[in-house]
This record gives sequence, C-alpha cells and structure tokens, in this order.
Amino acid sequence: MDIRVLQSGVVRERAGTWGVGRYLWAGWRPEPSPVNAFLVHHPEGLCLFDAGQSARAAQPGYFPRWHPFFRLARFELAEEDEVAAQLESSGLRPQNVRWVVLSHLHTDHVGGLEPFRDAEVVVSRVEWERARGIGGKLRGYLPQYWPSGLEPTLLELDGGEFGPFPASHDLAGDGALIVVATPGHTPGHVSLVVRRPGEPVLLGGDLAHNRHDLGRDAPGVARYRSEQGLAYVGAHDWDARSIMCASQTT
Repeated sequence: MDIRVLQSGVVRERAGTWGVGRYLWAGWRPEPSPVNAFLVHHPEGLCLFDAGQSARAAQPGYFPRWHPFFRLARFELAEEDEVAAQLESSGLRPQNVRWVVLSHLHTDHVGGLEPFRDAEVVVSRVEWERARGIGGKLRGYLPQYWPSGLEPTLLELDGGEFGPFPASHDLAGDGALIVVATPGHTPGHVSLVVRRPGEPVLLGGDLAHNRHDLGRDAPGVARYRSEQGLAYVGAHDWDARSIMCASQTT
C-alpha cells in the first residue's frame, strides 16, 4: 500500500517557551514546521489521514483574537497547498477518497476537510464530544469552520488492545488499517497503523512531531516501534517524505 505525504503549508510558532511576552510581543521562530496529511492507497479505497490546513487560515481575521492559543502560531499556505488541490493536480478528486481518519480536531488537522465531506469521516467519540459547541471553542477548537451538517463516524475504539495501544478499530476489516487510541495531545487523539508488506507504518498525528521525539512523548510506543520495525511519521515531521520513500522501497 503506497502512502503519499501531502504537506499543506507550514506553521510557524512564537519564540520563547513561557510568559506573557510570548503571547504579546515575542517574534516568530525562523524555522517553521510542516503541516502533513497522508494518503493511503488501500485496495478497498483511498484513506486520508488528517485533512491538513485551509488557506483561509493564513488570512487576517480567520482566528478569534480573544483566544490566546491562536497568538502562538501562524500558518503559511496558499490555495494550491491545500490537500484537495494537491490531489486534483495529480489527477485525483476529493470524491475518490473513501475514508478520512482525523487524528484529532485541531485546526491544522481538520481545516482542509470541506472538500472531503462525501467521504466517511472517522473521529473518536471522545474527541468529537470534547470539541463541539462553546466548550470546544474555549478549548481551542474551531467547530464554526467544520463542514455544515458534518456527521462523522464516531469510533468507540472497541477492538481491544493493539500492542501498546489501549484500544483499537479495524477500519477496513482486513487488518491493514488499524485506528489506535493515542491519548495525550488531546484525550481523544488517535493514530493509524498501516500494516503492509515490508515495513508497517505508524501515522502518528500529534502523538510526537517526529521519531526522535517519540521516546520522550510516548516511550511505550517508541519501544514497540523499535521491536516491530515500524516506521513512524508525525504531522509536523520534515522527514516524512524521505521516511515514506525509504520504507516503500524496502
């Protein structure tokens, strides 16, 4: 199963680590991070893991000025950088995507969802309930920008443990796409294990930005990755393309 990395622009964070100054007058870090989504070519249909960011997020007024969270990051992308535009430039259409698995509902993972509203959109029930309404907005979610009338498939992740993961769900029913619970970044965060011939892959979302951070952020998963020979890629990993190219040629 081929996995394609789709980078929907970059996100640049404020310099510094704490204090009021970081929110009000700190400068921007010179090195941004990518905003990655992943397209998996499964025999039963295309599976998109995360939907990336919307180009509107780079425009003034998109984010609520009252929320401190949105003072810490700046998104840089154009319409041609959106996930749907990248698919169309390669001859695919959003309607060709069968599943969209969302690691969680923060804006850089769900901002580009609108063109994929006809797919089966999959999110954990914990994440969905936590992100909706006024409570969701106070937590830093942007439900006002989700596709109107969105009715996702809400996962209970009742498939039992899978390796170090406390709960799982077999998405395609053939053991090739396993949604696993990876709470931490948010309580309802999930990741996707792609079990394919050769090297399996763990698409981690914000479980850890890259494989080097995995030992710090999720040591049990890091041990499992090493024992099982999994490739790991995160949503903000600059090495995602090279990792995928290396794993797909082994």
